Amino acid sequence: MPGPTPAAAPWPSPTGAPVRLTAVFTHPVQYVSPWLRHLAAEPSLALTVLYATAPRPAEQGVGFGRAFSWDVPLTDGYEHQVLRPPRPGEHVGADRFLGLDVPAVGRALCATRPDVALIPGWHSATLLRALVACRRQGVPAIYRGDSHLGSGGGGLRAVGRGARTRLLLGLYDAWLAVGARSREYLAHHGVPAARTFDSPHCVDGARIAATAAGVAGAARIEARAAAGIGPADFAVLFAGKLEPKKRVADLVRAVARLDERAVLVVAGGGDEEPGLRGLAAALGVRTAWLGFVNQGDIGRAYALADCLALPSDGRETWGLVVNEALACGLPAVVSEAVGCAPDLVVPGVTGEQHPLGDVTALAAALGRVRDRMAAGHDFGPAARARVAGFDFAAATAGLIGACRLVTGRAHPDERGAR
Repeated sequence: MPGPTPAAAPWPSPTGAPVRLTAVFTHPVQYVSPWLRHLAAEPSLALTVLYATAPRPAEQGVGFGRAFSWDVPLTDGYEHQVLRPPRPGEHVGADRFLGLDVPAVGRALCATRPDVALIPGWHSATLLRALVACRRQGVPAIYRGDSHLGSGGGGLRAVGRGARTRLLLGLYDAWLAVGARSREYLAHHGVPAARTFDSPHCVDGARIAATAAGVAGAARIEARAAAGIGPADFAVLFAGKLEPKKRVADLVRAVARLDERAVLVVAGGGDEEPGLRGLAAALGVRTAWLGFVNQGDIGRAYALADCLALPSDGRETWGLVVNEALACGLPAVVSEAVGCAPDLVVPGVTGEQHPLGDVTALAAALGRVRDRMAAGHDFGPAARARVAGFDFAAATAGLIGACRLVTGRAHPDERGAR
């Protein structure tokens, strides 16, 4: 993947006004909201965000094993509308097309009188309605998603899915690639490179790293001891939902193959937790079960650990916990199927990769990281440097480039920028 798109300078519209950008999402997301605040401060854009709904704690907690609300601001700092309250039985996850259907989204989008719309795919009926509204009203639409060629599975279904994907991608006017596999996916389905811009996946790494930095020195030793982790132990962190695609059982089995100084730290909850606890007990794996950790405290979990592990399958279309870990200076061990692997995890530099489902290889990768750290190697500088370009400025630059193109305001040398 080429380097992140350089920051774009503001550009004047024919009227001197900023471009009116309307972004449509199913619901507020803790990772996306900081970027939206960044966009709201961009003088070239006049941002409005439409949310189909805003989940209550019970809906937010689906898959986490408990009801909760995010403890970071989700809708502060930018203009937004929530189209309606949540309804019983609705599902905002990307795995259910009909989980959330808000027909009013088309009218609401048109009412914002946008020059451009940002619509991150069609995994929800609501988003597809917004895309159709753009086509009917002649509003240019920009795609930004993280699907890749390994995220949908194979077989005969893949043939039909590929044809559908090519058709729906063709309804957009410009495309944003969040990483190397995203760009490959777009090219595979016929998207022209000249209309594709890099807009890398990013998180509020500075905030999380600051929290982690507050747990250093004696404070870190004390916090680790409270979790049952000794100064000489090698603490492997898993952070996320305990669900099938994460393949946390592979990680339990891999840690079992290390020596007694290896500790598995689990920050998260979900339906698989009872089975994973049983497996860890049966294999004699030392574990620290932190339970669900909200965004305000997740930096403390990274501070406890020596390494992050994410052994997920291809349905892990990116893996934003890897961005978080690298921002905190932690190496990451990921399966080769994880979407961000080619962008963020450089073997021997920022972590290690292993073949999906290969427990022996996963254990060996963890062992290599541990051995290098035991020999005095500090992964921190390379980790932070690698993730530094995956920030809000780079994501915004790609979006601005796409907006310039679809509104006819691109300079000749900017067309096809990557």
